[in-house]
Amino acid sequence: MSPNLGVEIQSLREDAKVWDQAASDIAEPKRAVSGLTVNGGQDVTGMGERMGVDQTYERARRKVEELLGQGQEYLGVLADTLIAVANDYQAREQGSERGFRALDGELEGN
Repeated sequence: MSPNLGVEIQSLREDAKVWDQAASDIAEPKRAVSGLTVNGGQDVTGMGERMGVDQTYERARRKVEELLGQGQEYLGVLADTLIAVANDYQAREQGSERGFRALDGELEGN
């Protein structure tokens, strides 16, 4: 394998680890947001409940939780894609190397 390509493949794998860690790092804030619910009149004043503060808050909380989940998913997909690209590059390089060696063997045999 070409030394430069080997370095590039390793870089892709290292980048994938960074993105995978970023996806993992989102898990804790997502869990925290998940538990920050309000329970109608028990958690807001009567006026706040009549004005819909609890419902507005819950919609916002759910949206933040949803966006954190999407971010976690997207970063995981990015990491998986980088690994797949690195694996594909490596497989193609190894296949090409075997092909060149076989061709070199054929040429030497003639």
